[in-house]
Amino acid sequence: MTNCATIIRLVNSLSPSEKRHFRMTTQKQAGSKDYLSLYDIIEKSHSGESDTQQVVAAFAKKQPNASIEATSKYLIKVVTDCLIESKTEKDNEFNLYRRLLRVKILQERSLPAAANKELKKLRDRSVALQHHLMQYLTFRLELNQLSDQRFPGITDDYLVETQMKAKEILRMVHNIEGHYSLYELLKYRLIHMGKVVSDADKRKLNDLLLSEISLVTGKVKNSFESRKLHLLFQSFYFTDIADHRSALQSFNELNRLFEQNPDLHDHPPTDYYSALDGILDVLRMVRKYDQVPFYIDKLQRINTGSSPEYFRYLVQKTIAIYELSVLTGKGDFTAAIDYVEKIDPLVLKSYHLVNIEKQTELFFYCALAHFGKKQYKKAHRFIQSAIIDNRGNASEMIGKAANLLNMILYYEIRDFEYLQYQMRSYQRYFKQQGALTKCEKLVLKTIQAKPYNNTSARNRSLLAKMEPMIKTIRSDKYEDQLMKYFDFAEWAVGKFK
Repeated sequence: MTNCATIIRLVNSLSPSEKRHFRMTTQKQAGSKDYLSLYDIIEKSHSGESDTQQVVAAFAKKQPNASIEATSKYLIKVVTDCLIESKTEKDNEFNLYRRLLRVKILQERSLPAAANKELKKLRDRSVALQHHLMQYLTFRLELNQLSDQRFPGITDDYLVETQMKAKEILRMVHNIEGHYSLYELLKYRLIHMGKVVSDADKRKLNDLLLSEISLVTGKVKNSFESRKLHLLFQSFYFTDIADHRSALQSFNELNRLFEQNPDLHDHPPTDYYSALDGILDVLRMVRKYDQVPFYIDKLQRINTGSSPEYFRYLVQKTIAIYELSVLTGKGDFTAAIDYVEKIDPLVLKSYHLVNIEKQTELFFYCALAHFGKKQYKKAHRFIQSAIIDNRGNASEMIGKAANLLNMILYYEIRDFEYLQYQMRSYQRYFKQQGALTKCEKLVLKTIQAKPYNNTSARNRSLLAKMEPMIKTIRSDKYEDQLMKYFDFAEWAVGKFK
């Protein structure tokens, strides 16, 4: 990515408060500034939609003697410096590192009394925030300083005690790293090996589950971080093996953990967002739509003005997805279309690169709302956007759902010439990724049977032959991962009836 493309993405991610802080900082510098001209050009373009070539052309016209790449590089530095300064006031971790740098400066200038006073404040704050790595660094800085000054005024016992405290914290850091490693391995396997769709796939994750259990039952004291990672691992593990009850229980426990420790949230609270998103996903899967508004309200609360713009758009997209999933799941397509028409255009389109899956889901539900009212042209525009955005992740379940709905749309408008090409491409691609699910096979068989062109007797006969497959889909928990988006089985049955 060029410097110009990077700064466009960076400027578009700024919140209003961050933009004000940038303006106040740059006003202190006198004289004409090429980088401010570039900033103005980007800011005036539509957020999230800036075209690199248009920005380059506008900058060349306004500053013909300036280099766009050099100016972009300098603007990246200025913006990131402002963001660091701004986040230091709001983000606990940034604030800790700033205090750490202050201690190092005082130590370097041979001011041990002032350094020790600041070091104690830093250690107390890092203990309160359960920032174990920072706690270790405070002990290491203290030990380094004592060593450099030839251990003035301390006893042997104090030295050993301080060293033991440092070692104990390192053991906790090692335990947390173990949780991170297992959680990352779980995510990697599910991304690159695909979703768990059978008991055989489930057994491939057993080694991670056993390792995770051994970490939890270890002798190291569980901190907020290790507890959080344990519950995240359990929640997503149970979700992916289709154990919905256990997944919901783990997610609810994770939600309680976050609510009991508001001071320990990240800024923005991405882990808390993941927990709420996980709860809503499971509720959608088990169709407990009455519980969805309660957790949507919790998402609304973390959508604060102090959060970065990209995070706020992500939260707003997620809220829209689950609102629409409830409306379409209940069959209230009129209300769903009304909701789609009221969505802020920037929420609908901006920052689609932040989370491709969420962008695809949002377009999918917009298409589904229009599909439910037989507005096939409008539905097709949305589903095409979903497929284009998700092209690199087509093997994800939402990618499959979007492609299946796309073929259903072609079936409904009777465009069989293009539909045959689509079906062949779909089968060829996904068979290379692994076997088709029963739900996918049912949709493809239904389209190929062309029920609209058959006699009633012929359709009854075909439906009777497919009945065992339909019953299996209804009872197979692994099929829920695709059926949570749309009841494809119900659509198939309806075509034969």
